Amino acid sequence: MENKLTFGRLFFFLLVPAFTTGMGNGSVFGAAVMCAVGRGPYDNWGGWGMDAYNPATFSGFVDWMMILFGLAFAIISLMAMIKHGQIESQRDNTAW
Repeated sequence: MENKLTFGRLFFFLLVPAFTTGMGNGSVFGAAVMCAVGRGPYDNWGGWGMDAYNPATFSGFVDWMMILFGLAFAIISLMAMIKHGQIESQRDNTAW
């Protein structure tokens, strides 16, 4: 049998549920870091326009953590699902 869990079939799962789950974890991590070490010498919170993605602002730091965690979780999910597909394709399905 062939591995049916290909990147093309998993794309929308990786884009929406996996990426947003990782982003949620990143926001919690960013908030926990800010609580643990303090906000630092930020001039503004960075919530407007491109300042929202400037890592030198409060909002930018949390946004970058969300993007990094989302990407990492999507990659980990992709690797796990491809491996699961390989194991399933090796399984003997003729017993039914």
